[in-house]
Amino acid sequence: MCPKTPHGDCPPQETACHIIPSIAGKRVLITGCASGIGKATAEVFAAHGVHIVICDIQDDVGQSVASRISSDNPDCKVTYIHIDVSSRAECIAGVEAGVRFLGGLDCLIHAAGHIHQDVVENIGEDELSRMLDVNIKGAVFMSQAVFPYLKTRGGTIINFGSDIAAEPLPLLAHYAASKGAVQSFTRSIAREWGEYGIRANAVLPAVWTPMIEDYRRGLQAESVPGHDHYMNDRVCLGGKFGDVEADMVPVIAFLVSDASRWITGQLVPVNGGLSLVR
Repeated sequence: MCPKTPHGDCPPQETACHIIPSIAGKRVLITGCASGIGKATAEVFAAHGVHIVICDIQDDVGQSVASRISSDNPDCKVTYIHIDVSSRAECIAGVEAGVRFLGGLDCLIHAAGHIHQDVVENIGEDELSRMLDVNIKGAVFMSQAVFPYLKTRGGTIINFGSDIAAEPLPLLAHYAASKGAVQSFTRSIAREWGEYGIRANAVLPAVWTPMIEDYRRGLQAESVPGHDHYMNDRVCLGGKFGDVEADMVPVIAFLVSDASRWITGQLVPVNGGLSLVR
């Protein structure tokens, strides 16, 4: 059943279940699966016959998500593996275990990320390190970890960038910088690894997630209406954040599917027109 979106209830023909391209049988590893885009992607993918390794650092939540998805989709292989993406050793070990469970790998969806608010002059060394460790080092380490398994038969890497990388918002300079690095890195591996049939793209989402909720909670009360006005003015399609399942997951599925076999090195905005990417 399609959840209520900022645009109202989805008619049946617009639900994720009706517009997902063929991805049945794909073997996918997803980071950041305890909530948000990673969790929603895992849920919809499993319903469409995808075998999934769910990865996070929130073990209780991640294991619960994996157990529920596995129970709802008994024909799919689903398991949970702890991976701290800021640790290269954990990325390598976790991916190795995941590939062993799946019997191979077709795609990495790297949805794990970190966001934090502060004025530029107050960003501390520890917080800057945390931002870069999770957002850019995580993208590098996870890509390195899956490369040996994708090199022999091709596959897909999907990272997550942000419109904020090009059009920063107040209090998010270090987040914007980290996402700009993710986007540049994604384009670089698309160039370097294309000869092996590996496609790499970065999606730029503007959809409602717990991360967005945390960001808005961190704003001063008087700033929330200003954020609403900004979204209403900039988002052409409805003036609000999109819905994860109806608006985001089908695009991810397209990039995983063979229908996107000629697309690589791209920044793919799923943002309702919030910004225009080049």
